Amino acid sequence: MFVFPAFVSPLSTAIIGVVLPFIVIPAVLIVFMVWHVRKLNSIDRGLREILEKLKND
Repeated sequence: MFVFPAFVSPLSTAIIGVVLPFIVIPAVLIVFMVWHVRKLNSIDRGLREILEKLKND
């Protein structure tokens, strides 16, 4: 039989279940946006280098 841990009450479980999504979802979105912008910047940097090489040749 599973013994529910005493330090995790149903109230704290409910609070975690409600508050955690409000913290985790925006954090995941911010991390994804930062990753996406960095990826686009690296692509842009690569394209600029290619264009510069083509202009010089």
